[in-house]
Amino acid sequence: YYKNPESTASTKDAEGWVATGDAGFIEESSGHLRIIDRAKDVGKMADGRLFAPKYVENKLKFYTSILEAVVFGAGREMCTAFINIDLNAVGNWAERNNIAYASYQELAGNPQVLDMIQAHIEEANASIAKDEMLSGCQIHRFLVLHKELDADDGEMTRTRKVRRNIVAEKFADLIEALYAGKTEQYTETEVTYEDGRKGKITATLEIRDAKVWPTSGKAAA
Repeated sequence: YYKNPESTASTKDAEGWVATGDAGFIEESSGHLRIIDRAKDVGKMADGRLFAPKYVENKLKFYTSILEAVVFGAGREMCTAFINIDLNAVGNWAERNNIAYASYQELAGNPQVLDMIQAHIEEANASIAKDEMLSGCQIHRFLVLHKELDADDGEMTRTRKVRRNIVAEKFADLIEALYAGKTEQYTETEVTYEDGRKGKITATLEIRDAKVWPTSGKAAA
């Protein structure tokens, strides 16, 4: 820490090493250290396979149509995801394809938009399946949220980092629906408008299955 020797000293152990807070493993093929996620977010799935949500989310956010992704799977038998579309990118795509919409919510629920997001997820799954350590993190089911995750609603930090615990608590009904095998779920969500007023939006969200590929993933040590 700049000009803060006390804080700097507090980050070091007795031997002078600094813990970065990252999680990773040594690749058998190359011998290289591979960083995959923040240690606090890494866990295990129900069958012992490694769960690294940020690894999957970053793959999904590679697509310009996906602004945010939140992946669930710790202690579960499979991974699922919430998706936020990028309104600018998907809006431009909709205009080029003569798809009319009046709001973010309407565009996010459009079947053609869902088709596009599903194709992206399945392409990402194909890539994840090739990773022996992380192949269990393929997305089995997903939904596109009816609102953008927002710092004003407590769902993100001001630097646009997802607050996972708050998102999981706020949208617990949607997570339950993903794992219950439902094909749609009605939900009500409190939102904060630009002028500070509170309101509520409602939606019935479509839930889709995504294609996954066979794996021989290793259990986490």
